[in-house]
Amino acid sequence: MRSFTSLEVFMGAILSIEEGVFFNDHCSIRCTEKITIGRDTMFGDGVRIFDSNHKFNNYHVFKTAMSSAPIHIGRDCWIGANTVILRGVTIGDNVVIGANCLIYQDIPSNSIVTHSEQLKITSKNIAKFHAFVYTYSDQLEGLEYLLISLPEVDFHVAAPTNVSDYLRSFERFKNFQLYEYCQSREVSDRILEMADFYLDINHWNEVDDIIGRALERGKPIFAFENVVHRKNEEIHVFSLKDEDKMVATIRHQLKVDRNGE
Repeated sequence: MRSFTSLEVFMGAILSIEEGVFFNDHCSIRCTEKITIGRDTMFGDGVRIFDSNHKFNNYHVFKTAMSSAPIHIGRDCWIGANTVILRGVTIGDNVVIGANCLIYQDIPSNSIVTHSEQLKITSKNIAKFHAFVYTYSDQLEGLEYLLISLPEVDFHVAAPTNVSDYLRSFERFKNFQLYEYCQSREVSDRILEMADFYLDINHWNEVDDIIGRALERGKPIFAFENVVHRKNEEIHVFSLKDEDKMVATIRHQLKVDRNGE
């Protein structure tokens, strides 16, 4: 192991390096789950290995919420200078990777990988309208119906904690944007400013005076009667059987706002 190599292993993670492995100058490994490296594999200058990544959506990159997946690198490999190896990758035995490669998919044994200069740019899918929900609970009344009925609206659902698999399952909808560990007023204020309306549809308590903050900014608020957190004449309240009326009222409000009426 040469100078300025950095190995960072998080609590509970496993970094396994077999005999004969060599790291040249300025290599770095950040292990949050599991990284294994087979014997006699060599790394050129500046190789970086990360088994985790920041979570993000179309509107925000999260500072603390991460996703991870194990990395396995086989034996007798050569990893060229400044190569970056990302989470979830398996590299087989006897692989040669040229300099400056970004490895984001599995590489079979006995392969040679070289760098291409092609740069791919794709546009983010930014919606015309935006709704905001701030919640401690994964129980959001009528959420699936609203997601399906209002495809032109992106639903920004933020939680100050980690979220359940059930709530995360709504990411199957393209217009569902999830914000995990959203504890910063700066971030929630930014989402609230972007939102065309606020949905008071979450069970449990109101989060961080969000209803009051929405009212102060003049944001339209729509709620179901069984979960509404405040009694206020400015809040549009609907019964659970009137989901269609809520959708129609939201659409009318968006039309009014768009036309400046």
